[in-house]
Amino acid sequence: MKVLLVNPPSLSVFNTFGLSLPPIGLLYVAASLEQAGHEVAVKDLAADGERLDDEDIRRADIVGISADTTRAGKALAIAGRVAAIGRPVVMGGPHPQFMAEDIFAAGCVDYIVKGEGEIVFRNLLTALQNRDAVAEVKGLIIRDGRHLIETPAADPINVEALPFPARHLVDLQCYRASMSGRPITPIVTSRGCPSACHFCSSSSFFGRGWRSRSAASVLAELDEIYNRYGFRAVCFMDDNFTLNPQRVEQIADGIIGRGYDLKWWNFSRVDTIVKNPAMVARMAAAGSETVYLGIESGNEETLDSLGKNSSASDVTRAVEILRNNGVESYGSYIIGNLNESAADVKKTIAMAVRLNTNIAQFSILTPYPGTKLYEEIKDRIFCRRWKFYDGLHLVFRHPLINRHYLQFLLIKAFVKFYRRSQEASQGFKQAADRGNLTFRKMTLCAWELFF
Repeated sequence: MKVLLVNPPSLSVFNTFGLSLPPIGLLYVAASLEQAGHEVAVKDLAADGERLDDEDIRRADIVGISADTTRAGKALAIAGRVAAIGRPVVMGGPHPQFMAEDIFAAGCVDYIVKGEGEIVFRNLLTALQNRDAVAEVKGLIIRDGRHLIETPAADPINVEALPFPARHLVDLQCYRASMSGRPITPIVTSRGCPSACHFCSSSSFFGRGWRSRSAASVLAELDEIYNRYGFRAVCFMDDNFTLNPQRVEQIADGIIGRGYDLKWWNFSRVDTIVKNPAMVARMAAAGSETVYLGIESGNEETLDSLGKNSSASDVTRAVEILRNNGVESYGSYIIGNLNESAADVKKTIAMAVRLNTNIAQFSILTPYPGTKLYEEIKDRIFCRRWKFYDGLHLVFRHPLINRHYLQFLLIKAFVKFYRRSQEASQGFKQAADRGNLTFRKMTLCAWELFF
């Protein structure tokens, strides 16, 4: 079959600094479908200059659309165009799975894939080709008249057996993320998360069991990225790349043994860094430049409520270990947790300035569908315009902080952090230059922030 896979455009808030990356999840699905003999095209509408024409839709037998929460509205608009032309629509991603009633109510989606899409989508196409009962395919949600049919969950995928993402189906020159002046591309080496952070849907979507690829498999993909595509920088997009320190050291040793001039960054938990300083040293020797830490808060009670197994002292130690090895730290903070007052938020801001990480990201607590947080406070949610679920807007009635004041505190956090020193201000300017920041982009960003 001829399959068109579409990635909706990103919001201008996220594109302000030009940090775009290929849709690696969609490219995994594309690779699986190509392996099964299907003809696949990918349209990434988040990439520079990419657009979706009606002829692209007409050439396809079926169209798959990826959707996260912030882009659900854009995904449904695309689905409406596809349905009007008469092609069936398959939608995947965390938002459709957890908000299936809303998605089907729009009247333009035929099938929703639950969880990982590589095998489920392939099996759906086989059933359609053979005119078999689609309801026999595991991992689907289907509308039957007024009722939804949810088939049993598909078995977890053996990530070691998956083909590498079909990077050849997109123009890799259209993406503008970089590290140390080098274009950067994503790689995923594991799925699932044993943690149960109540603001994150990863464990609900991929499962609590952690499934990792071997170091040999990861290094084989790095060979392709380095030699075939010419990249000298990568970002490991796993929820926790460092969960198995021995595997990380094997990957690092493989990079060193190949003599690769490679820069890279990854996500890690604070406690993993603190417990494994030798792993950090090997990472640094292999080109690790930045580690993203989910610090979240300066309040111990908040850390406990978020499901984080770390303390403020652990955070300080983790940043020190990274700094001592010449690795930049990227601190991520969540403000406005349910138990927090404005004074607590200010304490987190002060902690961020004191820690002096190279980069800081501040987000407002957001109840994404599929999370424990969403179920806990869904009766308090006053905004269901999904584009505002971007971590920059308060979408529920906070018990202790006024909505507009929390927005002000978010802006204050960024201002205080990036004005903390001349070096920090220069780093912000370099990021702006790298993303071709313009007055128009800043205006669009401000508009979306408040409207």
